[in-house]
Formats: sequence, C-alpha cells, structure tokens
Amino acid sequence: MKKIMFFFPLIYIGGTETALLSLVKKLKGYDVYVGYANENSDKGMLEEFSKYTKVVNVEKEEDIEVDYLVSCSMRFHLYDIVKKIKRKKTILWVHQVVNLTDSILNSAARNTVDCVVTVSKTICQQLENTFSDLKSKIKTIYNVIDKDSVLDKAKDDYSLDLSKQLNLVTVARVCKDKGFSRMLVLAKDLKDVGVDFKWYVIGDNFNKDEANEIKASFEEFKDNFVWLGFLNNPHNIVKQCDYSVLLSSNETWGLVLTEAMCLGVPCISTDFEVAFEQIKDKNNGIILSRTDLDSYKDRISEILDNKGKYKQAIGEFVYDNDSVLNDWDELLNNLVIA
Repeated sequence: MKKIMFFFPLIYIGGTETALLSLVKKLKGYDVYVGYANENSDKGMLEEFSKYTKVVNVEKEEDIEVDYLVSCSMRFHLYDIVKKIKRKKTILWVHQVVNLTDSILNSAARNTVDCVVTVSKTICQQLENTFSDLKSKIKTIYNVIDKDSVLDKAKDDYSLDLSKQLNLVTVARVCKDKGFSRMLVLAKDLKDVGVDFKWYVIGDNFNKDEANEIKASFEEFKDNFVWLGFLNNPHNIVKQCDYSVLLSSNETWGLVLTEAMCLGVPCISTDFEVAFEQIKDKNNGIILSRTDLDSYKDRISEILDNKGKYKQAIGEFVYDNDSVLNDWDELLNNLVIA
C-alpha cells in the first residue's frame, strides 16, 4: 500500500485544516499520515486527526520515508520538509491566496515539486499563466466536503438571540484580509435604513492586537454584533441564520460558503474571482463589489426581500465527493513511482 503524508503546521482549525481532515477521512487505499511541525498546535485538533489517520510531529521523528509528500502550504515549510523527509514524489496542495511574486514556485524548492494541486480553477489559471513551463504539472481538485458531519453538527442545540428581521453569520479569522472593513460599511448601511439585524462572528486571530482593533471598530454596533470567538462547531449557528457572509479581499476557495450551502443557507460574498465558481449572483446568493462600497446600500432591499428565494434556490445542495476522490486517485496513479 502506497504511503502518503500530508503536511501542514496545524496551528488551529481553519479552512485548510478542515479540508485536510475531510480528505483523510474519505481517502481509501493508502497508508495515510498527517505531519505537522508546531508545538503550539491545538491538542484537540490533533486528537481529531488521530481518529482517522496517523499524526506525526516531523520535527521529532527521524528517517521518515513516504511515497508521496503533500505539502498543504504555498509559501512556507516545503523546502525544509522536503530535505528532511525521504519521498518519491512531492505534491504542492495550494489552499492559500497565491502571491505570485513571492511564491515558493520562484524558490529553490521549485525543482522538487512533481505536481501542484489547486482547489479552484481560478487559482489554477493564475498559476498556469505565471508559470507556463509548469502548466502540465498544475491540476485543479476541489476540496472534499464532509457534508454528513456538517449536517450532524448543525443538529446540536445552540440558543441564539435572533433578530426577527435579519440574521447574518461570518465564519472567518478576525483579520483585515477577511473584509471586516467591508462588513462595517454594510452594517452602517443596514442601520441607516433601519434594519433590525444580528451579526454573529465565529473566529479568532493569534494576532490579538489586530483582532482587538477590528472588534473596537464595531463599538457602535455592540447591540448588533456577537463575537463568539473560535468554535469547533460553527454549523449549528450558521444553520439558524439567513445568510453566511464572507467579504474577503481574496480567497482560493470559500469553504465556509460551500458548507453553508450544504446547510441550505444562502451566502453573501465579495467578488473575488473564485466566488463565481460557487455562487450565482441574484440567483442563489449575492455577490458584492470589493471596491464599490457605496453600492452596498442599493442591495439591502434585495438582501431582505430575497432570503426565501435564495434559500429555495439552493435547495438540497449537491456536492460530488466521489468525483473529487477519483481525481486524487487519478493524480496519484499517474505520478508513476519507480
């Protein structure tokens, strides 16, 4: 049986960690390991991974040897880890927004990569355009979504002080890149036109100064915003809201949007390119401009009036995990190992 190690720092459960956990739970026919290298990794998260795969601190282990090493990071760790771990094939699995001028593909690690996997067609196209000589090595494989787990967790009781008019939820790291300045504009617009709303924020930031600065900017909305911090289960809260909101500057794939749609909850997103792979604007959700913030007020009536329409349009959201797993099998089988 071929041995495969996925590597990521595993500091806390974010989008990449969630996608990795969902994949290792479903991937069959391989001897699967998850490697990490951070003493501050969340112990609960490591225990969760340990239920489904072997978890290894690569800094403490010697003579690690695998058939495939999959690094789940675009910018860091790959080169040092490749030098330490004996492997036959190396795959770069890109979850982060790619800084094309400061990418690991521009470094000495470039020649060690046998394949680059992106989680969206948009990022795949960006990489192909920038690194045309690597085009044959770049593939798109969407993330596995553990829909059964999402639905089960949504059943857990969690009492919310809901508004009778509009309830929003954002699941994101509390940092500037996730668009909290845009959220502030939308909140002001909602208040200006007299909308009674609650906005639940699930997430935290290891940079406490940045998180506290962002929270302080919402002081005038202390009766509207509820800061819940990091939660292992956001789904029982998302399920109760009218929209899942993600107003990021950029994303490689809005995993929280996909999970919300699995729960039958429509989404409000900014117009980062990948959003159009997930949402049909004015059909099953809303896509707002990242730059024209004055336009937000013009769409408030749509947000309020079309909650039911968008929810109905999502219906029983279908996500084809089998196709995703087949793509992984095909990729690994095509990387011939001597």
